[in-house]
Amino acid sequence: KISPKMLKFVVTLALASVASAELSCEDCSAIGNALSSEASSEAGIKGQIDFLLANGICTEAPAELQCETNFPGFWSAIATALFDGEDGWYAPANLCSDLCVKKTLMKTPSCDDCVERAYGSTTFMGDEEIQVQLISAFMEGGFCEQFGEDAALCATALELVIPAALNMFAAYDSQWAVDFCTNQMQCM
Repeated sequence: KISPKMLKFVVTLALASVASAELSCEDCSAIGNALSSEASSEAGIKGQIDFLLANGICTEAPAELQCETNFPGFWSAIATALFDGEDGWYAPANLCSDLCVKKTLMKTPSCDDCVERAYGSTTFMGDEEIQVQLISAFMEGGFCEQFGEDAALCATALELVIPAALNMFAAYDSQWAVDFCTNQMQCM
């Protein structure tokens, strides 16, 4: 599990420049809950694994990591922590911390605000400083302990997988955010 305090700091730092004056705390929280639910669901994690494998996540991995074989289980553990609904990347406490301090009067999120928040947060996954802080959060939170005698391999794998995966997510076309906001959030 990632340290909630560390992840909140990382995501808040990332969102500092994506703040929207029109999106309410409640709307942002609904977006965050839906994104967290989707990203941490079995289907969401399978989609992430398929995407990452298809885009060469294992290309640079050393042979001893047996990436093609071990990656699905390893990414499932990462994604479960990374996208946790209470403490994860899209959790309202992280995604909306800047908005929930102030209030707005809008009733329904605009599609532009929803896409900006969802996709904006995801593009910050490509920031190297944020990736380093996220790896530290996983390590300091004892994430690799769940792998027992393979904890050292886990640490090596985190240093390879986190930057590669987050860069792939950050570079992905924004159409997913438009589809998510239109279909899931029914934005206007």
